Amino acid sequence: MLSLTLIYTISATMMLLQPLLLLGSLLSHSQAARPLILSTPQHAVASDTNAISQSIKLDPDPFPEEDKTYTKYEYYPPYCSTPQEMEKRAIPPLSYTNIQTQLVHVTALIRHGSRTPFSGAPSYKCWNGYWESLDTGVWNCDLLTYMSPPATTKEKGKEVDEHGNLLDEEPDFLFEKRYDALLSKQTNGGGSIESGNILNGTCQMGQLLARGYEQELSNGKHLRQAYFYDGDKTADEHAAADPRMRLWDLTNDDNSIPSHASQIGDPTKEMFQEPNLKYRADDEQRTLMSGQVLLRGLFGPELAATGDDETAVIKLHTADYTVDVLTPNGKVCPRVEELRNEAYESDEYKSWVQSSIEAKTTKSLMKDEMGIDEVPEVILDCMMTTICTDRNLPDALNDYDGTGGGNFEVVADFAVNNFTFPYKYNGGAYSKLGMGPLWLEIMSNILQIVDANHHPTSSSGMPPPKLALFSGHDTTLMPILATLGEQVWSGKQWSPYASMLQIEIHEVLDNDQRYPSGYAFRLIYNGNVLTSKMDECSAAELCDVQVLVKQVMSFASEYEDVNCATKVQPTGESKMGEMKDVTVNLLSTPGGALTIIISMALGSVATYFIMRRRLRREYKYADTLTLAELSLSALDDDENDISRDVDRSRIESAVSSGIGLDENTIDENSLI
Repeated sequence: MLSLTLIYTISATMMLLQPLLLLGSLLSHSQAARPLILSTPQHAVASDTNAISQSIKLDPDPFPEEDKTYTKYEYYPPYCSTPQEMEKRAIPPLSYTNIQTQLVHVTALIRHGSRTPFSGAPSYKCWNGYWESLDTGVWNCDLLTYMSPPATTKEKGKEVDEHGNLLDEEPDFLFEKRYDALLSKQTNGGGSIESGNILNGTCQMGQLLARGYEQELSNGKHLRQAYFYDGDKTADEHAAADPRMRLWDLTNDDNSIPSHASQIGDPTKEMFQEPNLKYRADDEQRTLMSGQVLLRGLFGPELAATGDDETAVIKLHTADYTVDVLTPNGKVCPRVEELRNEAYESDEYKSWVQSSIEAKTTKSLMKDEMGIDEVPEVILDCMMTTICTDRNLPDALNDYDGTGGGNFEVVADFAVNNFTFPYKYNGGAYSKLGMGPLWLEIMSNILQIVDANHHPTSSSGMPPPKLALFSGHDTTLMPILATLGEQVWSGKQWSPYASMLQIEIHEVLDNDQRYPSGYAFRLIYNGNVLTSKMDECSAAELCDVQVLVKQVMSFASEYEDVNCATKVQPTGESKMGEMKDVTVNLLSTPGGALTIIISMALGSVATYFIMRRRLRREYKYADTLTLAELSLSALDDDENDISRDVDRSRIESAVSSGIGLDENTIDENSLI
């Protein structure tokens, strides 16, 4: 009985521990700034130091000058999105001249800019000495966030604007957020600093860096040059020099946009106000700030023109990160995770990862030259966050030259192919189901414009926007691209920092038989027109919008029970695996171990009282049993013992399987 009670105690403790572990994980995950309104870079990103301990000594002034960025290496991967690389991503003008069209809507999806590592030791395993190095083990940031307190209920409604709308009172002050609460200066260390943050400096995990700020500012300028016309006759090379590409004409030239073209948005509102702009992001610091910076580059002059007597307010639509749908969410929709697992369990994947020359070469390289038995699942992120911030790569990987023959590119290519394999496997089933809710958001705007039978406003009652901006991750863009057809994205190129995908909607103003719907779309990714790569689209840069509708609307839907139910019900082992992952992540956060200890103590106390009550109840029941019932129950003792032994072995097996890390597990939230 003691043994069985102990097993019940372990099992019940883990069941009671699970919600607390999840809560602790969510609390640790919520460190990113939420009420962001303004971001300002002081200098570039900063230095590095030791990270294996909780308290790390740093240089008191480690921040490099801006002009020293991207100078350590002769060559940088496109992933880094250097200023030279960002210049190549300008939105091209229309090349055709034989039909009359007018741009009426743009959906832009971006990946956040350059960031810090998304996790810390011990889960973020790179190479030997990574966290012990003064160069790669510590991350300091000088990109500041400002927050404004909202007006109280009593403060609201004191003034009205020219349209009679109530205005909130202007806040009197801003909060400057600094991630330095765990820093303390040493009195005997010559002004050195100690840090207890996870990245051992003043940076958050996955925080946008100053380089990322500049990248998204560049994206905003690309959008402005393509879709805004301000009368600058010298900018003939920009797309907006063509009247057909002018989403906004700031010259108020009545002849610029044809009068019979559809009027989208609300001309009585500011360009950055709804319904002219719809801004959507998930609730991560790097995505929130990336979108904000892009909008600064896009609407900078207009935002500045509001003056000191009025605050420009841009609405941001977001959701709890754990249930959001800007990336495939297997927690909300279990079938999404199951499809991903099916890809990794397929014969095709196993054959590639076990027998291909690429896999064998990479594994040998890691073992022979770096002393690592397995390729770390985060190796790509380790390499890119290192080289893209001018930190020291290990000697074995310090050979990037862009030719594809060095160790750096061998390892990077393997890591990319390994991670992206599920996106296109089985016709992109994982990507289609995973990105269905986001596609529904995107198409709800587009269908209001191109489908005469569609309701003229969205479910919120808002007319469609001229510009819809979605700020997400690489794991937003890559599966979106994978859903657009076999030729659009090969699956072998990772989405670089600050990547941008645009879906332009053009109204066809003459009767052209190539566009029977009266609307065409253009697909652009990082400055390259991809429209012709979609099935049923010709070599032209424009394609009838019904091709896009047909391609995505078959799977553009919310996560629902009908399409999210798993084919195989989760086993106790898989549940224990999930709990194990949460436990490992929680242990890597401050206070995580204490949370686990308290949870186990509560579970033990609860189990004690539950078992005590159950034993008392069984004793009372036994007093009332008849002799015949006792005889019958005695006949079942062997069977019950066998059943208990089986249950006990299952529990012990499940508990033991939860001990230790499964090195083959690949986390979808990694590398985002």
